[in-house]
Amino acid sequence: MAPSTRSSSTSPVKKAVPPPSHHRIQQQREPLKHFILPKGLSNSARFLLLKHPRSSKTQRFLFCPGQGLFQLTKVSTPTDDPRSFLFSRPAQDASTDIQPNMDLQKEGGTISGGYISKSPELFVATPFDLAFLLIALILPATIKASKPLFQPLDDILEDHIQEDKHLRYLYSHGRSFFDDAISKFCDQIEGGDEQLYRPSEEKTLRLVMQKVDAVIRAGLPASLDDKFVKRKLEMPVLSIQRENSSFSTNLDSPSQDDCDTPSENLESQSSAASSAPSLVFSEVSASSSMTTITPETVPSKVHGLQQQSIVLEFILTSYVPLSVADRLQARFSAADSPLNFKPLKEHLKTIAEMKADAAASRSLSDFNRKRGLEDDEAAELREEKKRKQDEAAQKKKAGESRGVRDLKKVNVSGMKKMSDFFAKKPTAKAKT
Repeated sequence: MAPSTRSSSTSPVKKAVPPPSHHRIQQQREPLKHFILPKGLSNSARFLLLKHPRSSKTQRFLFCPGQGLFQLTKVSTPTDDPRSFLFSRPAQDASTDIQPNMDLQKEGGTISGGYISKSPELFVATPFDLAFLLIALILPATIKASKPLFQPLDDILEDHIQEDKHLRYLYSHGRSFFDDAISKFCDQIEGGDEQLYRPSEEKTLRLVMQKVDAVIRAGLPASLDDKFVKRKLEMPVLSIQRENSSFSTNLDSPSQDDCDTPSENLESQSSAASSAPSLVFSEVSASSSMTTITPETVPSKVHGLQQQSIVLEFILTSYVPLSVADRLQARFSAADSPLNFKPLKEHLKTIAEMKADAAASRSLSDFNRKRGLEDDEAAELREEKKRKQDEAAQKKKAGESRGVRDLKKVNVSGMKKMSDFFAKKPTAKAKT
């Protein structure tokens, strides 16, 4: 029998450390990102990094050869309102056996058993018109004296495709989408067996008008319509009618009979005293001012023009390059504009004049109005800001521990601060 050595000890301290469990590895990973994608995506769908037409910054897009291009929009909650997401199993899978799903979760790391996300962020894929992407690449920033020549699509995008590999992938796998998109804002002719294109500002103008009409037909959200359309068209009230009713009492001189009967005089005094409060309250209620406001209805044509103006401004400031957007905005503001905004401009001008008259007619001695000549919209903004500050203060106070609150109550008058103990000692003066 071979002699045993100390190295063959069975002490549990010397055992090898077991490998970390899959659950611990999964906790150390980065949090998952959550996407809401369209149905029926093909297996060849890819995420691409493309330059946004407005800001020229690289953003993430989703391209499907069967459905087209999608823009990923991030939707998140405010930072001062922490929330989380709980992803549970579908209802139809709840009745099935959970053991196979748990095995899959251990092997592949799926979230079929449920998942809690600490960061409530969603990336929503919304359809994106490829024409806006091409407008930023093809349409010139400045108007040239001579019109550009007709060129095939390969020659127009040759330089851009060589510099951007993601755009090259999009062009090679979605050529039909490029042909449809460029025909929306370019003139085209046939040159042999291929199509030739030339950018046209007139067709770009019509493309933007079609987008505006499509949004109006679909309908604006109620919150946007109320904030940017209805409030902008409200007519201010210049005068308020107040009807004050005066109350007067005639005091008759006491008669000789009243003087002869002291008891009756006392009874009349008590009855008069008891009826005095009712007279006071009736006087206050009668003298209260009554305001009668008759709002003027906004014409439907003006309301529709305001909607078109808001949608047009949103499209130009969100999807069109700045230089091109300025030229298109000037075309829409011109006298020969395809959209006649003259009734809307006159209505807004009338509102501005009425607001100026109302501000001038307000009396500085009106002590009932504490804000004086301040704008109502500015007052609403201040109230909203104050409300948010109060909510933030309450949340901060609720997040403090009991120990912190108790420390704030301690009387520290006369005590030194912590920084005083770490201050440098003053240098001693040399003796002369």
